Amino acid sequence: MNPSPASPLPALGQPLRVLLLSREYPPGTGGGGIGSYAQTIAHALARDGHEVHVLSCSEGQATDDSADGAVHLHRRGIPRLLPKVRRRFPATARRLEGAIARYREYRRLGLDFDVVEAPDWLAEGLVFALLRARPLVAHLHTPLAFVERHNPTSFRWTHDATLADRLERLAVRRADVVTSPSRLLADDLARERWLVDRETRIIRYPIDVAPWADVAPADHSPPRVLVVGRLEGRKAPEVLVQAAALLRGELPDLDVVFIGLSSLHDGRSYRDWLVELAERRNAPCRFVGSVDRTELPAWYGSARVVALPSRYDNFPYAGLEAMAAGRPLVCTERTGAAELVAGTDAGRVVAVDDPAGLAEALRRFLLDPRLAGRAGAEARAVVERECSSERVVEQRVACYREAIERWSASR
Repeated sequence: MNPSPASPLPALGQPLRVLLLSREYPPGTGGGGIGSYAQTIAHALARDGHEVHVLSCSEGQATDDSADGAVHLHRRGIPRLLPKVRRRFPATARRLEGAIARYREYRRLGLDFDVVEAPDWLAEGLVFALLRARPLVAHLHTPLAFVERHNPTSFRWTHDATLADRLERLAVRRADVVTSPSRLLADDLARERWLVDRETRIIRYPIDVAPWADVAPADHSPPRVLVVGRLEGRKAPEVLVQAAALLRGELPDLDVVFIGLSSLHDGRSYRDWLVELAERRNAPCRFVGSVDRTELPAWYGSARVVALPSRYDNFPYAGLEAMAAGRPLVCTERTGAAELVAGTDAGRVVAVDDPAGLAEALRRFLLDPRLAGRAGAEARAVVERECSSERVVEQRVACYREAIERWSASR
């Protein structure tokens, strides 16, 4: 696997040919935060006139080349090249096999990309980083080390996880430019020397507010709290269950709805554990499971307020969607969304693991529909100002050009 020869720098203002590496790309390989980001930024870049290709490599995925609007989508599988390693170190083997497959498929595409962007998760850009094959931008979503640390009931840290984490760190550290959607994650990684001395650019996730424009205002909705996201330890759904139990006496019509897949809680379904907790606390909670993305606007429109009770959450798309849908957002100080809400009237920021504080913040909006409506309008204005596709594309393209210049100079 030899790196591609150097090519002339694209002229300033000239459209770029961009390759986004993303295992997740909805709907085929999930609609989590990484997939939502990849699809949104790909379309935003294409609207700005750039040629955008997404390479999605996932275990068992059939080979397919298609178009998602103006975005070129390449779906591929991942061969199991390291069966012996996989038996002892599954997380490590998964990253190595995936990184090799992505570079191999990039070579097979035969296109001279100006820049490659890869997430930290799964070390997708590892081979590009090691070979210095193309200019590389590493985008921080949440590394394995932080996911597992804040999911103590769902994950167990092992030697395999240590090796997998080192691969993710290596892929990011050798990138030409590193970006993060939140100051929270960038500061935490710098404090722990995960990034050594690498500078991190803060570029928010983009969101197109237009699809959310038809969602009815929050003051038209019943006293319902909505949560969208995986049921797992770091998102702390049990804290909201406890807060709902505290609110039930004042709000007999209260309805708390959880949307998302279930992880594990001490070896059993997190959802089942939460159902039992809600029954014991007499909390008015419902657990819907996963829904199609096309159904989300209706769900947001049915809620008066959206909650993010997470113990740690880099920059969850659920928060951006809630704000774009005109919902007040109540989140903890350990979410990147707090950086948008703090200092505004778009919601409230509360402490981690504080059911009483969470209940008090939610109570204001649940008891006062007009306050919820005003906060929701402010939330939409904030996210449109801070996370508009146009603004984010301008920042990302500037980073791409910086990566190209650094890569060219280093060669």
